[in-house]
Amino acid sequence: MNKSRVMTLFAAVLLTLSLSLTACSKTDQPETPANSNAGNSQIRDEANPSDEAQDEEVKQGKGHFTGMIDNHSVEIEVNGQPMAFQMDASISAIAEELAPNEPVEFAYVEKAVEGDDTLKQLMLTQLGKASQPEPAAGLPATKQLEVELEGMKEERSANLTEGKGYALYVFDIFTFDSETDTLSMNYDPNYKVKIVKLPSDYNTEQLVLEAKEKLADTGKAEEVNSGIMHKFMPGTSVFLEATGKELTQQYIVKEIDGQGYCFELNIPHGEPSEGFVPLAYASLNSIVTK
Repeated sequence: MNKSRVMTLFAAVLLTLSLSLTACSKTDQPETPANSNAGNSQIRDEANPSDEAQDEEVKQGKGHFTGMIDNHSVEIEVNGQPMAFQMDASISAIAEELAPNEPVEFAYVEKAVEGDDTLKQLMLTQLGKASQPEPAAGLPATKQLEVELEGMKEERSANLTEGKGYALYVFDIFTFDSETDTLSMNYDPNYKVKIVKLPSDYNTEQLVLEAKEKLADTGKAEEVNSGIMHKFMPGTSVFLEATGKELTQQYIVKEIDGQGYCFELNIPHGEPSEGFVPLAYASLNSIVTK
């Protein structure tokens, strides 16, 4: 074998060996940064909070603060129904500053109860006093209203509050819910008045028929003596009353400055009724149409 052929064969062997070493090097090399990141993405996802927790729907609500159940839960009355909410320490500090029956605004999320996905736990994320509407233009923020209590006339200070298309003056013993147009007693919210601003074409006879149907569950609707009616609620065209064993309900239609209003009074039988009725009448008589 001549020298030229030996050199050619030797070169071929070296080329084969070189290709083999290169292939081994690529097979054994560590992951690149890009490959490393892809492998770790699942670890980071598992370490983060679940997507479900991040996607919880935050719901808003308004109601009246009933009180604290314990250090980490409160009760809020929403549309007349008590609801229990859980809370953390920061919300608890706010709740401790609220008075019973105080109007509040809040936000919350629903969390599934561990072990039973059909049950939901309501967790407060925000809690605070409900914002108050701006005073109606031209009306004083407070006003002295005359009331008759136990046969004696006196004047009491009341605060301006706004409803849907009207304003009225409310005594400190009351809370007015502008969302439901309901005036209720702080001591017992079952003492309340529902205020309805009537349309311009309302039919009095039709209202009377509807009122008698509503009052039938309590008792037979009777017309209140006109002398009594106009003494406490002047300008009324309808004044019906039904009395049951534990409750009296009144249905009143009254015009104020040409605008018709309907008042539905709920009066449980009890000592508070002696103060509730005359004070409620005084507030209703103070209505100013906007």
